[in-house]
Amino acid sequence: MRRSLTPRERRGAALLVLALVLGTAYWLLIDSWFAGPLRDMGEQAEQLREQQQRYAGVLRQRDALRQQLEQARQDPASSTSLLPGDDPDVVAADLMQRLADLINSHANLGGGCSLTQRKPITPEQDDGEPYRQVKVSLTLDCAIEPLEALLHELEYQPPFLFVDELRIRRSQQAPASGGAGKLVVHLLVRGYLQPARVTP
Repeated sequence: MRRSLTPRERRGAALLVLALVLGTAYWLLIDSWFAGPLRDMGEQAEQLREQQQRYAGVLRQRDALRQQLEQARQDPASSTSLLPGDDPDVVAADLMQRLADLINSHANLGGGCSLTQRKPITPEQDDGEPYRQVKVSLTLDCAIEPLEALLHELEYQPPFLFVDELRIRRSQQAPASGGAGKLVVHLLVRGYLQPARVTP
């Protein structure tokens, strides 16, 4: 048989229930309707303040950056870092030939390297970008040593080229035992043209 609560226990239970009811009422009526949205607005205002300060800092540097960009455009070294030409199709053909010559220069290095397939890729161009992209897809049968030399030259010699994709797999003609032999290598190489000249 359960004993009845003492007056002190009943008072404590009533206070506990009252605190629970008040807390629930505060959360339902005040926090969720007023305090919560005010906190969210405060966080958004803080984010907007940070963005405004960042953009104001960038705007303060605008003239200096514009001057540096103009100096870089007039620097002879910058012209060698971009692909020469105005027509992306012609530049892509020149880039394919340049890459084929580079691969042929490593044809007899180590286990050898040969170009099995090449094709230009037409990238989507953003009108806001000052530099137009040219992409070329290559498939090679290449050993490790010439592949390493080829990637090193692509990275460090002008014009500046970027390897967007590099997929390597073991060739089906590779020997069952011993070294890997030649690897099948797929490269997606990207370069940039000189900025398009705006004629008034």
